[in-house]
Amino acid sequence: MLAGFQKEILEYVRENMAIYIFTSSFFLTGIAVGALMVKYLEEGQIIELNYALTYLIDSYKSDTSSLLRPVEVLVVSLRKNVLFLLISWLLGLVWMGAPFVLLLLAWKGFTIGFTVAFIISLFSLKGMLFCIGAVMPHNFLLVPAYIFAAALSMTHSVLKFKKRFFKKNVNTRCYFRQYCHLMFFMLVLVLIGALVEAYITPVFIKMVVSVL
Repeated sequence: MLAGFQKEILEYVRENMAIYIFTSSFFLTGIAVGALMVKYLEEGQIIELNYALTYLIDSYKSDTSSLLRPVEVLVVSLRKNVLFLLISWLLGLVWMGAPFVLLLLAWKGFTIGFTVAFIISLFSLKGMLFCIGAVMPHNFLLVPAYIFAAALSMTHSVLKFKKRFFKKNVNTRCYFRQYCHLMFFMLVLVLIGALVEAYITPVFIKMVVSVL
């Protein structure tokens, strides 16, 4: 079964490389905009965010971080990421869904870019080290899932658009089946990413904060 999914994914990437690159560029644009927005924060916002981040780091240093219990992190992560996949899947079913998928993906990039840039702006090299422990482990799985799901949705939405306005004669049932299969694989990837965020990322955070 896994080999079948791998074959489908490689085939999809090969056939739709242009869309994959296009969606990746939107994600990177979101990261860049998020990083730039840090410069426009008001002083009160910086103080508030700084307090929240410092409190989180101190709680990890003293090993009293009860704000983020693994089960709670898992539930929150699944809720937001499964919702992203669900909305992306639904947008892929309609001919005008492609632009909204790109905006959704750009927003994901924005949140990551803003978070990383803000932490680094406060703690410089130590902030970079903290980001490696706190942001990278789960996003190593989640970011490819975001981009790939958006590319899938874009492809299917464009197919719907062509069929509606250019009367393209395509086997939509076959494409829909492939669309659902690959989206299911993205769901599996998101589930693994959520488990990493809940149970493995905190371990890295504790390792990093011990040297901050």
